[in-house]
Amino acid sequence: MLLLWLPNVRCRRCLLREVRVNYFPTVAAKFLVRHPCGVAESVRSILTDNSREHFVALYLDGNHAVVAYSIVAIGCANMVSVHPREIFQRALLVGAVSLLISHNHPSDSLVPSTDDLQMTTKLNDCAKLLGLKLLDHVIVGTEGYSSLPDDHPDLFG
Repeated sequence: MLLLWLPNVRCRRCLLREVRVNYFPTVAAKFLVRHPCGVAESVRSILTDNSREHFVALYLDGNHAVVAYSIVAIGCANMVSVHPREIFQRALLVGAVSLLISHNHPSDSLVPSTDDLQMTTKLNDCAKLLGLKLLDHVIVGTEGYSSLPDDHPDLFG
């Protein structure tokens, strides 16, 4: 039992939130992600609305099989706001060893913005701190994709 001491607060009962995770077996086969093209295909299959930016995380086991995915955030036509807490909380809950992140550009531009590059650096630093490996950040357009480690290897060093 956790007891909290709060000076000058009259509280006989403190409530704490309990988090429970339930794992359900699935008959669907896990799929392996070996190339950014596979990430792009997966993200396109997840997203049905390409009019707004969506930020997606794919959580992987030690064999690079996808164990879970999450649409972390939905933004507007030209931006999406993401906090590392939302990504890594889910990664830890599903027992991920590594992860891939991706977001779409409704404009079909595959050029990463300054914000995209800064967020990738921040998320990579957070992943290292937690003992996870950020493998890739893929920007997805209607037809093409861009892999940040290919174009900006310094972000993943």
